[in-house]
Amino acid sequence: MDTKTSLASLTSCSKLHFVVESTKYINKFSTDFALQGQSIVCSLIFTQNTPQDSIQFYIDDFRKEVLDQDLREKIKKESEPLRNLILAHAFSKTTLVEQ
Repeated sequence: MDTKTSLASLTSCSKLHFVVESTKYINKFSTDFALQGQSIVCSLIFTQNTPQDSIQFYIDDFRKEVLDQDLREKIKKESEPLRNLILAHAFSKTTLVEQ
């Protein structure tokens, strides 16, 4: 699977690696990511006991996970100023700091 870096960030790919290693994919396949020019190449290495007819399902599901992680990363980045403003406002109303 080959994806342009504009589609998925390296951060998203590292999170994907964690998702693969710790969730529903753990007994199905492992991943290998490589940066080649402007592309991130992801190889899915399936276990021998993965049924051949299930492989395409896992590839499609993984592609959805790539998009999900990348969207989460973009939302996190875009909403950071608002989250900081909310936190600053919330903590400004406390009595943690005496005036």
